[in-house]
Amino acid sequence: SAKAVSPGGFDDTRRCTAQSELVEGAGDRSVYGRRALSHARGTNKESENLRRMATKERSVVKAGAKATVRSDKRSTKPKIAKQSAFKAGLLGGMSAGLTVNFCLFPLNTLKTRLQSRPVGAAMGFADRSILRGLYRGFLIDTVGTFPGTGLFMATYEVLKATGALHPTLCAAGASVAGSLFTAPCDAMKQRMQVDPIASVRGELRSAFKSSSPLRRLFVGYPQFLIRDLPFDAIQMTSFEALKSWHSKTVEPGRLRTPAELAWLGGAAGAITGLLTTPLDVARTAEVCAMRAGLKCTGVACLRDLVRQGGAIVLLRGALPRTVEISLGGVLYFSALEHTKRVLGYHDPPTHFSDDDGKVAAA
Repeated sequence: SAKAVSPGGFDDTRRCTAQSELVEGAGDRSVYGRRALSHARGTNKESENLRRMATKERSVVKAGAKATVRSDKRSTKPKIAKQSAFKAGLLGGMSAGLTVNFCLFPLNTLKTRLQSRPVGAAMGFADRSILRGLYRGFLIDTVGTFPGTGLFMATYEVLKATGALHPTLCAAGASVAGSLFTAPCDAMKQRMQVDPIASVRGELRSAFKSSSPLRRLFVGYPQFLIRDLPFDAIQMTSFEALKSWHSKTVEPGRLRTPAELAWLGGAAGAITGLLTTPLDVARTAEVCAMRAGLKCTGVACLRDLVRQGGAIVLLRGALPRTVEISLGGVLYFSALEHTKRVLGYHDPPTHFSDDDGKVAAA
């Protein structure tokens, strides 16, 4: 039987066995290959998903950055800046004007009475009549000061926010705008301060019964502008310059506190009050010409006053006026800066410094 199996048959058996093993191995490798391919495909899908997610994140970041840039550009447009500047200036000016008027009106009355007395008349602080009725004319003056100061600061802040004008020109333009309210009320106030009989009703009746009501209400208006235009220009320019000097010499880089800005405003007020006293004397001379023994209008009143009393009359009431405006500067700029802080408004850079108007948190 052993011979019945040929050598070729044995080789065929081995060959068949080898082929079956080869087929099984190939089958196993194909299974492993499919698994590996499936795993690789899964990994590729995960990688692709990660890449897609990263791409989306980058696009979102870019879109957010572009939106931020557009928002920043929109926020710096003059229209929005002007709106916030107008609101801060209007509310800040009204609160500051009301504070100063209420606290310092008696000093203003004393100054007016000293300036309006006839040349050579002996009227000093020893005379008790000068101290009576120190708040006469307060109501009508507040009626003009409240909106007038608000409009002044609103105009000033809007013009300053443009960055195109020097603070001196901004203050001059703002002074003209505010004078439309303050000038008529200031004239009635001054007459009431020096005349115990005068009243708001009587002043208004006299104005509207006159042949030219506007001329009566705006009596001395040129002198008012001659006084207030330089006054506002000097005060605001001095304040901005003092802020710049203080920020450069006292701990540079630190934000200025409201108290510091208030005292700087007081210093600017003292300088302004002293320098503009002659202009105030000219305004009072025309408004109260009859009481001062003068029959004149305009610049002629000032000439007659100097002719009668000499150049020294130009400094009449200089002490109470300087004290009044110095204290007024402290109160005015303190109230103004506090209101700006409450509103979250920060002053734009000026011609003096890049960090003017920044107020440190208290």
